[in-house]
Amino acid sequence: MSFQCLRDQPPAIITDTPAHRRTAFDDTSAIPLCWMNHIPDAVLTSIDEFGEQLLVGEPITVRGTLRTDLQLEITPTGETTATCRYETTHTQSPPTLRDRGSFVTTIIDGIDTRLETWGITPPTAYTYTTTIDETHHYEGTLHLP
Repeated sequence: MSFQCLRDQPPAIITDTPAHRRTAFDDTSAIPLCWMNHIPDAVLTSIDEFGEQLLVGEPITVRGTLRTDLQLEITPTGETTATCRYETTHTQSPPTLRDRGSFVTTIIDGIDTRLETWGITPPTAYTYTTTIDETHHYEGTLHLP
């Protein structure tokens, strides 16, 4: 028996209502398996809670560890925007986070896809902003529904 990443498969069709969204995420079929393996369940759950809170008008801040050297924070900044920041410890700080390589890109793509299922539009790139205590910060603006 062989296993393959489902990234080349067409995405699952999800009915765009809050009740159906919850069912789709409980099933986890909405996220390709190659992304699920790289994103901790606690982070996916936090993103879903963020999406649910958007529906009731009370978005929360999301924080999570994606790897030992990569953390995520999503902070609402207005009614229609939020800042998505990734913090990483690495010897280099390329201009965008996806320039760190394919493994990090796979993680970022998975997070962006999960955000998109909630109607949240991620930026085209998370750009380097600063380094604090040897931790590089990359940020982008999310556009909320």
